[in-house]
Amino acid sequence: MGEEISLEEYKKAYRVMVAEDEKRGFLTHLVVYVLVNAMLIVINLLYSPEDIWFFYPLIGWGIGITAHYLWGVRWIEKELKKREAMAEYRAREIKKG
Repeated sequence: MGEEISLEEYKKAYRVMVAEDEKRGFLTHLVVYVLVNAMLIVINLLYSPEDIWFFYPLIGWGIGITAHYLWGVRWIEKELKKREAMAEYRAREIKKG
């Protein structure tokens, strides 16, 4: 049988796994953002250069991608620790009751 791991080791490994998944999701979102907006810029400049509109989706989607970065990459560790604390609290309440 394998070596036992502590709850803290498990929680740390879980946080790392979730953070990696979130980073991958963000990077996918970022690549799609860059490719689609590059295409929109080209379309705008080729077909209607007198009416520049490409910056509207660029800015709108940019706000969304910024939020994805902040909550999905930058602050994920804090959020996971908060959820762990809530789960631990509920587990203790169930054990009491």
